[in-house]
Amino acid sequence: MSAIGAAVAAGLSNFFFKQAAVRKYNAELFSLYGAVVSFCVLATIVIFRYDWSMAFGLVGGLVFIGGFIASLTNIFKVYALRFIDSTIYFPLYKLIAPALSICVGVVFFGEAFSRVEWFGMLLGLLVPLLLITKIENGRQTYLLAGLGLVLLTGMFSAASASFMKLGSDVMIPTLVVMTLMSFGLSVGTLSVIVLKKGIGRLFVVLMLETSKGLVMGSLWRAGLIGVSMLFTLHAYISGGTLAIVQTIHSMYILIPIVLAIVIYNEHWNLQKVIAIVLSISSLAFLGGLS
Repeated sequence: MSAIGAAVAAGLSNFFFKQAAVRKYNAELFSLYGAVVSFCVLATIVIFRYDWSMAFGLVGGLVFIGGFIASLTNIFKVYALRFIDSTIYFPLYKLIAPALSICVGVVFFGEAFSRVEWFGMLLGLLVPLLLITKIENGRQTYLLAGLGLVLLTGMFSAASASFMKLGSDVMIPTLVVMTLMSFGLSVGTLSVIVLKKGIGRLFVVLMLETSKGLVMGSLWRAGLIGVSMLFTLHAYISGGTLAIVQTIHSMYILIPIVLAIVIYNEHWNLQKVIAIVLSISSLAFLGGLS
């Protein structure tokens, strides 16, 4: 049940990215508010429960960089969903990120491909063939740009996960890792705003482009991600295996896809349904089933 709860929370949180894209919220501010509030809450807990010295040093710095990179994932995810539908974005994103993570694991962590993982990746290659068609090129706003952003967010997600793994491997407590990631998210998002607008216009952007809907959407998304992480940790503590928990969790992509179809009337057909089923099937194999 914990794994199911984690998947539901993750799915609902990702739908807020679609909402931000449709409502044309400032992508940077949408990432910023949730990250800052998450950092403040987590830092308050960590200060009273852990020794902060473990957050400093090389590994702490790498986890911070992971959060910094994750800020780019959040920002570009909003931009991508402005260009292409959820039915295209989420299956491809959830295929690319795990596949790249496996490659990183092989190169940097000495992990090896299993036959099942090879089969999962080969199965996943069928997904783009079903989703990227001439018909979709005419339907989507900017299909090529959207696909490029899918690749970028997948790369950023895999890199961020790799830095989080480094933190976990040296036994830094989970809440400390989450705090450092949130701090990295906050700094990364602020850096993007400053690069785009300049330091002098930072407060102007905050004043003019902040709305109640943007802030509430950002906070709901951040809160749901936190709930998803807690449910996932509880699932592992309760004896859930990595393969089963991650396979169940991967089902979360169905929630933002279905909500986008129902609420925003996104296009869907049998071909896309088959692509989504194949994407989830490949994730089951990439999750390490053997």
